[in-house]
Amino acid sequence: MLIIPPSSSRSSKPATQHDTTVGMLVVALLMLGIAMVLLIVGPRSHDPPPLGVPFAVLGLGAVFGLVAFFSWMKEQNDAGNSSSRES
Repeated sequence: MLIIPPSSSRSSKPATQHDTTVGMLVVALLMLGIAMVLLIVGPRSHDPPPLGVPFAVLGLGAVFGLVAFFSWMKEQNDAGNSSSRES
């Protein structure tokens, strides 16, 4: 069964800087949460993942966190420039 979601007017607009920042922050938090679950629950299971897997997920979460941080910094810088241009 194939489900096709209805098209929305939002999809035709390009993503704003704020949308990018929030999306990257959500991805970073999800990756860090998955890494924590792998590090806590993994050793207790009978078939734990290799040790590199949780640390790779943790590293990817940190990378997405850095991207979200720099995207947030760019968003703050752009907001400051736009307010100073108007006055």
